Amino acid sequence: MKKITLLSALITSAITVPAFACTTILVGNQATTDGSFIVARNEDYQANNAKQFIYHPAEAKQKADFKSNANDFTYPAAENALEYTSLSDFDTLGTSMGEAGFNSAGVGMSSTETIYNGAQALAVDPYVTKTGIGEDAIENVILPRVKTAKEGVELLGKIIEKQGASEGFGVAFVDKTGIWYLETGSGHQWMAQKIPADKYFVSANQGRLTTYKPHNPDYLASPTLVSFAEQHALYTPVTGEAFNFHKAYSQDTKNDQTYNYPRVWTLQHMYTKGLNTKITQGESFPVFLKPSHKLSVADVEQGLRNHYQGTPHDPYANSNPKEPYRPISVFRTQESHILQVRPNLPIAIGETEYMAYGMTALSVYIPYYQGMTEVPKALTIGTDKADNLSANWQFRKLQTIAMTNWNEFSPIVQKAYQQFEQQTAVKQQELEKQYLAIYKKQPKQAQALINQFEQKTVDNALALTNELTNTLLTKMTHNTDMLYHFEGA
Repeated sequence: MKKITLLSALITSAITVPAFACTTILVGNQATTDGSFIVARNEDYQANNAKQFIYHPAEAKQKADFKSNANDFTYPAAENALEYTSLSDFDTLGTSMGEAGFNSAGVGMSSTETIYNGAQALAVDPYVTKTGIGEDAIENVILPRVKTAKEGVELLGKIIEKQGASEGFGVAFVDKTGIWYLETGSGHQWMAQKIPADKYFVSANQGRLTTYKPHNPDYLASPTLVSFAEQHALYTPVTGEAFNFHKAYSQDTKNDQTYNYPRVWTLQHMYTKGLNTKITQGESFPVFLKPSHKLSVADVEQGLRNHYQGTPHDPYANSNPKEPYRPISVFRTQESHILQVRPNLPIAIGETEYMAYGMTALSVYIPYYQGMTEVPKALTIGTDKADNLSANWQFRKLQTIAMTNWNEFSPIVQKAYQQFEQQTAVKQQELEKQYLAIYKKQPKQAQALINQFEQKTVDNALALTNELTNTLLTKMTHNTDMLYHFEGA
C-alpha cells in the first residue's frame, strides 16, 4: 500500500510500525474449488480516503502522457489503450492510484503490496524516489497496455530497470493462464515468479520470494539480479549456498515478528492444517503451500476478514487498540478486492472483481464482472468528507458506528452481510446462465444483463447497509439513554 516515498529509502531499516500496509493472497487454479485463479488484497491506508470505481474506455491514443500524482514519474501516452477498470483514490480524479482491475484483454492486476527491501541493497541501489515508478502509477500505466499477465511483468520490469522503483512493492498479475507475482529487490532490481498451479501464496508487507531459476520459464528478473548481488556482497556464491532473492534483497526485522509474521502464519495455518511453523520465525515460513482443502472465493474472503478472532490477540473483541499483533482486517482498509479468473468462461463473466468498501470484517463483497461498462454512480463518487450519496461513505458510516460497540454490533452486521453474499451468489448463477444463452447471438442484450445486474446488486447492498445503520443507531440511542437516563419527572 501507499508509502511516503521520499523518505522510504532512508528509513527502511529503522521503521518500527509501517503506517501503510496490505495483505495479499494468491491461489493457483488447481488449488481452488472451481478451477479459477484468485488474486486478492486488502488496501490499507486511511479510513477517510474514499475510493472510486473507475471505468476507462479504450482509446486509439491516450490524450496525454501519464503523470504521477505522487512524484515526478512520467510515461508516454499509450497507443491503442485497452479498456480497463481501476479503484482510484478520489483526489486523483481517476488518473492514478488504480490499485486493481481487469482490462479488455482479460488481464487483471493488484498493485501494490508494500514491501521493505534490505538496507544493504538499498545502500548501493536506492529507490528513485523523485522520478521512479511506484504504487500511484503502476496499475494505470500497465493495464491499458498489456494483453497477458507475463507481458505485464515484463513491462513493469523494464520500467524499473530504466526509470527505477520509487519504493518497495509486490504486484500480482493474472490472466487465463495463471498468476505472476513481482517483487522489487532495490531501486533497479526485481524478480517475478509464476504461482504454482496447485499452491497458494500469502504476503504481508515483506518480500517473500526466495528461489530464482534463470532458465526456467516460470521465473523472470532484471538481467543483473544475481551478478549485482555478487558484486555488492549481497550474495556470496563461494559458500556453496544457492542464490536466495529474499536473503539478498529483503529483510527480517524485530518489527516483522508482530506486524507481518502473525498475518502470514495465521493464513497459512488457516488454509493448511498441521504446519509446525512458529509465529515468530517468519524466515522459516514456506513461500508456497498446498491447502488442506481446495479454496473458494468465500475462503479468501474469510482470510481477508481475519482479526485473530477467538484468540487473545483479537483487538476488537478485547477492546485493545494497542494489540501488538497487527490484524489482517483493520478499520483503515480503504477497499478489499478479489480478482477471480475462470478460464472456461467468456471473459465478460469469467473474470470477476469482488470488492468490499472499508473494513473487511464489517463489509460486504460485491461481484463486478469484467463485462460491466456502466458503473453504478454511487461507486464513482466520494471524497475525504462524509456524505450521504457515495457507496464509500454509506459503508464507512455503518462501520464507524459498529466499532463503537464491537461485541454487540458486529454480529448483526456480519450476519446480514453473510446472507446477502449467499443470496448474491445464487443470483450470479442465474445471470451467468442467462448470459451464456444469448451472448453469441445477442451481445448487446447480454451486455445489458450485466449492467442491470450490477446496478441492482449495488442498490440492494446500499439499501441493506442503510437499514443496518439505522438499526445500530437505534440501539446506540437506547444504550446512551440508559447510560444517562436520570430517572424522574
